[in-house]
Amino acid sequence: MFRPMRFVSVLTLALALQGFTFALSAAQEPSAPRTLVLPLRALGVSDTTALVSDDLLVGSLEDLGMDVVRSDPAQPPLPAGPDACDDPACAGDLGREHDADLVVYGSLSRLGGKIIARLNVLRTGEPAPYYRDQLTATSEDDLDTVMRRFAEGIAAGRPNSDRATVESVTQAETQTPARRATRSGMGIRAGFLFPTGGSFGGAERLTNLRAAYRYEFRDFQIETTPLLGFTWGKGNFDWSMLDLGASRIFGTGDFSTYLGASFGVHSVTVEQNRTVLVSYPGYPSYTYEAGLRQSETVPTLDLVAGIMALRTYDFVAVLELRYHYVFESFDEVGGGGAHGVMLTFGTSR
Repeated sequence: MFRPMRFVSVLTLALALQGFTFALSAAQEPSAPRTLVLPLRALGVSDTTALVSDDLLVGSLEDLGMDVVRSDPAQPPLPAGPDACDDPACAGDLGREHDADLVVYGSLSRLGGKIIARLNVLRTGEPAPYYRDQLTATSEDDLDTVMRRFAEGIAAGRPNSDRATVESVTQAETQTPARRATRSGMGIRAGFLFPTGGSFGGAERLTNLRAAYRYEFRDFQIETTPLLGFTWGKGNFDWSMLDLGASRIFGTGDFSTYLGASFGVHSVTVEQNRTVLVSYPGYPSYTYEAGLRQSETVPTLDLVAGIMALRTYDFVAVLELRYHYVFESFDEVGGGGAHGVMLTFGTSR
């Protein structure tokens, strides 16, 4: 049988227990740290811009549940503008004066057409900030986004400069960087090939000229020479039908070295001149020069080492050393093969 009075008693007891449990859990939750936000130091920006940015930061922190300490009108005003606090010592002193657990301080600096916002968070009583972050705004309009980004990081307890959200991505981060992640373009190289081991018919020096298309990443590059590579001299001719190579780049500055290798298909002609003695009984002997020639289409391998200069500019200067080897002995003209050391220099976009 349903008994209303007993049901009401049980329901009342259950609600009382639930309320007690909620009150107990709320009492056990740690309160948010009292946070004092100091005026940002203004360097090259107006005091109004710094004041508005400071107010935006306070509002964003409060939106995220932070307990922000308001300035007491009875106390002296906090230093602002160029004289605002921007070091741990004075931030710690002001935090103790306002009974704050955390102190947020930093600066706004103009550099050319952009504004650099720098922020620190110090625990009162500690000598150095536990949080440091820096973001760039392309204009004053972007400071609202920057301050929201800072607030997200402070609330999370970690720097947030590399963790954008759909609400806090800055305009500067949507722009293409001045130094692109990749760069490509044509270039011209000129120099000499010095045959080794009596190759290329015993020639001492050949001339090299080639056009190369280069695709450069941060740490390596790919380079190709299609149809436009020529080495010639003393009746020898080496035509690059196609070369394709890759190199590892060491360093990211204006001067960088690289090492790599290149494979290709070349049409090679080797010529060797020989002195022939002709002698018949009863007749005077004589000599003449006879040219022996052999042409082949063969694979090649180049080992590459070089230096790039002016790498951060619109064009690059290149000095390159190669060991060029052709996979053919050229037995019809003495078997000396076609290989040697090649030294070239040039420019590339």
